[in-house]
Amino acid sequence: MSTSAVEFDRLSVEQKLRMYEARDAIINRINPEVNRVIDLDKFLQATADTLGRLMEVERCNLLIVSPGGELTIGYEYRSDPSIPSMLNMKIPADLRTVRAKLDLSRPIAVDDTSALALDPVIGKIVEMTQTRSLLVVPVVLKAELLGLIGLHYCKAVHHWKLEEVAFVESIARQVAIGYEYTRLYTEKEKEARITTALLEIANEINAGEDLIKVTASVIDKALNLVGADYGCIGILDAKGETLRFDIFRGKGGDGLRERTVNVRLEPRLRSMFSLNTMLRLEDPAQDERAAFLLHHLFPGARSALVTPILIKDRAFGTLNLVWEQGHHRFSDYEVELIAGIGNQIAIALERDRLSAEVVRLREELKGVKAQKPIIGVSDKIKACIEMALNVATSDATVLLQGESGTGKELIAHMIHVNSRRADKPLVKINCGALPETLLETELFGHERGAFTDAHVRRIGKFEEANGGTLFLDEIGEMSLNAQVKLLRVIQDGEFTRIGGNQVIKTDVRIIAATNIDLSEAVEAGRFRRDLFYRLNVYPIQLPPLRERKEDIYPLVLHFIEVYKKKSGKLITGITDKALHLLKQYDWPGNVRELENAIERAVIVASGRMITVDDLPEIVRRGHSENLRPTLEIELGTPLEEVERRVILGTLDYTRGEKTKAARLLGIGRKTLYRKLARYRIPATEALRDPVPREGREKNDLGSLPEGDGQPKVM
Repeated sequence: MSTSAVEFDRLSVEQKLRMYEARDAIINRINPEVNRVIDLDKFLQATADTLGRLMEVERCNLLIVSPGGELTIGYEYRSDPSIPSMLNMKIPADLRTVRAKLDLSRPIAVDDTSALALDPVIGKIVEMTQTRSLLVVPVVLKAELLGLIGLHYCKAVHHWKLEEVAFVESIARQVAIGYEYTRLYTEKEKEARITTALLEIANEINAGEDLIKVTASVIDKALNLVGADYGCIGILDAKGETLRFDIFRGKGGDGLRERTVNVRLEPRLRSMFSLNTMLRLEDPAQDERAAFLLHHLFPGARSALVTPILIKDRAFGTLNLVWEQGHHRFSDYEVELIAGIGNQIAIALERDRLSAEVVRLREELKGVKAQKPIIGVSDKIKACIEMALNVATSDATVLLQGESGTGKELIAHMIHVNSRRADKPLVKINCGALPETLLETELFGHERGAFTDAHVRRIGKFEEANGGTLFLDEIGEMSLNAQVKLLRVIQDGEFTRIGGNQVIKTDVRIIAATNIDLSEAVEAGRFRRDLFYRLNVYPIQLPPLRERKEDIYPLVLHFIEVYKKKSGKLITGITDKALHLLKQYDWPGNVRELENAIERAVIVASGRMITVDDLPEIVRRGHSENLRPTLEIELGTPLEEVERRVILGTLDYTRGEKTKAARLLGIGRKTLYRKLARYRIPATEALRDPVPREGREKNDLGSLPEGDGQPKVM
């Protein structure tokens, strides 16, 4: 754009005096604004208003240069509402393009815009805004272009005089000084806000007991401070290969909730963790990396800040703030703030390793439906879960084999809830806990009058489970006679109630479980071969805990999390020495025994960490059955009382495991149940201490007894 010559006619002394008085008035009006408010928006608007009125122009604009080089009209004065507004108008050219055509270090004065050959786009703007005469003066400080002052005459042509241009230049210098002063003050104010915000977050993290809730609150604060649409945490798996997303806050991110990202295949993410650098993704058009990551990490996002969370230089995950509406240019304030928040979360995770690992475990277990979580990272338990999920969608009969406490019931439930029968009932029956006649009644039901006390008709488990799943636990304890009847139902899909003649058809999926080797029972004649073949369609062998000791640590973390909430105690983890002892112990009672030991440890722990002293004596010594407790019985005690107390003591030692108790006592499980009934020992009393507390502490009869409602986790 060419400019017309500036009018060199001298102003009169009176005009000069008025001009300098006006300049003083502008400075005097601007300075109190700076000193009193220190608000950049108010300061620049006051400048436009004052300069526009004193120069008697129809429109005065202040164009702001963004960090990205965009020119935007951010402040405006109009002498008359009929004058077209240019407020918030973006000049359709970046600063580099404008500088290539114009010298922005000097004023540009145009007396008559109609006399110039303008760029088509600029010409259209001039036409729309009715600009007849234009003066553009740069606002420069230390060779940095901060903005532009634009003065417009719209109703008539104006001849710019040299003194007018010099006057506006002097005002521009004052504006630059005020602008810089205000900007510096604002930056200091932002630094103070960062410090305050991080201090508040640190206090909240230190005061909070639930890391997940605290992290959610911290993300909420970050969203409010930087104005992002949503935020979340990215969590790496234990191997550092897969990134999953959790703890979503704000509005958005639905596409991320089930999304996983393979970090090994993305070098940009690997370098972020290794170099501990933040990803500033301002625009898909920013570069190839930004386009790729915004598309693959946050579908639908326009901008994002991703900062790594490192715990002792080990990558845990990421803190992600995402903008879905429009592009966002990140200020140093925002970058410093989010980096600081990421560091605060890392410090909290380092302090509370327990909660950090629980969050990671929860992510690794996502996607598998189950009544209770199946905890484990070992190949053996993962293979069991995979087998269970593979068979879930079919109607094949499943045989679960494994020692007591390995989680057979949990696997059975997982198979059911992931099957096509999930909306139908899952009915459970313990075949070893009932005598033969009662077992038949439970399975098949009975008609009214079928036997004494059969006053009403009762449906059995097969009818109750029709359309769903029947879980037959302890099937190896079933009598041969009952096995025949069960085989008939499995083969024909029909049965009759006891005392009845009506043939009842049933559609039931069978899942059977046993803690004995059924093939050996078949060879010994204790279990029917034909029934075994019917049940052994899809066998799953669950490993004992001693064969998957790598699962002890995640199991311990899970049980600490469960029981610290139940007890209301703030337990943050377990010492390395205590964990070592847990890994050395053979756990004959498997996961159930481990669970009881951790429940006891949480209750007796005096500090925030479980120590060796909090573990049961039997674990501390590192042996199991060789350290059975003794039981003192006075001479002359009736034999029935002796037997009763020995049964109670053995059950307490085995933590309520009746199969193990029966084995130690040298009797069958059914015999044990009969003796419990004979001595009228209810299931809950069977778990009571048979000796006073001081005696138990002396002999260490084990950890706290399991009670009703405890979570069963493998």
